[in-house]
Amino acid sequence: MDRVTAYAPGSTSNVGPGFDCLGIAVAGIGDRVSASRAARPGVRVLSVSDTRIPREATLNTAALGAAEVLRRLGREQDGVELVIEKGLPLSGGLGGSAASAVAGAFATHALLGGSLGEAELLRCAIEAEAVVAGRHPDNAAPSLLGGAVVVLGAEPLRYTRVGVHSSLRLVFVTPAYGVLTAHARSVLPESVPRADAVAQAAALAGLVLGLERGDGELIEAAMVDRIAEPRRIPLYPGFAPAREAALGAGAFGVAVSGAGPTLLALAPAARADAVARAVAAAYEGEGVASAVHVAGVDDRGARLE
Repeated sequence: MDRVTAYAPGSTSNVGPGFDCLGIAVAGIGDRVSASRAARPGVRVLSVSDTRIPREATLNTAALGAAEVLRRLGREQDGVELVIEKGLPLSGGLGGSAASAVAGAFATHALLGGSLGEAELLRCAIEAEAVVAGRHPDNAAPSLLGGAVVVLGAEPLRYTRVGVHSSLRLVFVTPAYGVLTAHARSVLPESVPRADAVAQAAALAGLVLGLERGDGELIEAAMVDRIAEPRRIPLYPGFAPAREAALGAGAFGVAVSGAGPTLLALAPAARADAVARAVAAAYEGEGVASAVHVAGVDDRGARLE
């Protein structure tokens, strides 16, 4: 093949208590990367649909993912050119840098007829995202694999898929401002009290069960972040009233999606649209415009188009 196009879905991570270890692939939004053979060795970015994203290969996660594939295949003398179509907001908390990394790696691997396994491809994306957003696989894993994924460890890399009940919907409301992942991580505490660590672990266990069972009461009790969210709330104007509006409209639980500022609400399918309208209205009342996306889970992950 001389040209292939790969799609990688966006993702929501943390989901409350799953900081840096739980992520879910989101249906209907993602990034596309087209990879073509080139005569000159190395990876070059021909264009990016969002001009705010650098085309320099050493700063672009799609290019970094592609270069890592070349390195692991021992094909550094091959030439690859990329065209990147961003379907995810920049600094929005929906795994945009991870999706580009996954799509870049996936497209390049297919273009070259590579033989890397699933875990090796995931490592390529993780290495790429680490350059711009830190080493945390909770977005790259669901973007590549689809579904919900719990990352058990990065070194060595261990992960497992978990179920999300078909009755649940993911409601995303993205306010019209960005928050850089690096800034959001800079406000995190260096350590946490033992009581908070125990409560966070218990909440994550309860949330995974609630997701698998579609148990709204269990999700409501468990979808609480005691580590990151309390420190990050000042970064998200309008989040507090939007959260209350979501719960009042029937959401089971509310959290910041990834590093934010996107708000994530888990809701029953019958209430999802009402929750989305309530959250958007709450942001509007705070003078903040927003964009809404109501979705199920993308169970396919990265694929060729």
